Amino acid sequence: MIFILLSTYNGERFLREQLDSILAQTYTDWRLYVRDDGSGDGTCSILKAYAQKDARITIIEKAEKLGAKRSFMYLLEQFGEADYFAFADQDDVWDSDKLEVCLNSMQKQEKQTPDIPIVVHTDLRVVDEHLQPIAPSFWQYCNIRPKLLDNNIHYMALCSSVTGCAMLFNRAARACALPMRENAFMHDLWIAQRTLLNGGYVIPLYRTTIAYRQHGSNVLGATRYTAWGKSLRKRIEDVQFTYSVSHPEIFANKLQFCWWKIKYTFHRLFTSENHG
Repeated sequence: MIFILLSTYNGERFLREQLDSILAQTYTDWRLYVRDDGSGDGTCSILKAYAQKDARITIIEKAEKLGAKRSFMYLLEQFGEADYFAFADQDDVWDSDKLEVCLNSMQKQEKQTPDIPIVVHTDLRVVDEHLQPIAPSFWQYCNIRPKLLDNNIHYMALCSSVTGCAMLFNRAARACALPMRENAFMHDLWIAQRTLLNGGYVIPLYRTTIAYRQHGSNVLGATRYTAWGKSLRKRIEDVQFTYSVSHPEIFANKLQFCWWKIKYTFHRLFTSENHG
């Protein structure tokens, strides 16, 4: 069974399409747990209507405001009885075989390496608020290199390849990700990092399974990569922040951080990756 964990906040504009895409999944052995983070619009009414139609949907209401990262991790802490877990954002649209594709890859790996943490994740199609195409590959759009990143904990700390709504992870990955450190950047990167640190696998699937909607209110969205897209000040701020959330668990000190940053920069410059 897969537990799907959805955190909502003022999501009435797009929520129905996301819920419909979950209900349309070819893999049907799932439960959807939704935590609303204090919406002031019609989000909760929509959720109640869907929960009344499908008993697989459970809603947590009237909880304190936690923000996206902590809200998702709260759900993961509270509902841990499944074999597998998937996060869902309120504004995307899933392909009907998203869960099935990810689960097939997961179980194939588990047969080879049982009882270890595993994260499977896919690419996404970047679309606008009307689901019109912006880019066929999120990874290519943002210049993300999963083959380069997913097997190296130091590289992954410098540039995450895993998007929460596109990942599926097993019970062993959940176990090693709890509790989450307070200053962790985001829940998805934290789980992927903890998986690698505990001898597990982060596996990219070179296909898209989600229409990743961009509408101006995304907590984190798709930003097109350009070599000179950031000011020097912004780059310095990003480096300082990356070090702060990765020290001391991944980078023991600033010297080690700088070494891996330089190594990653050169590796990225002289390697390419086909996104399928």
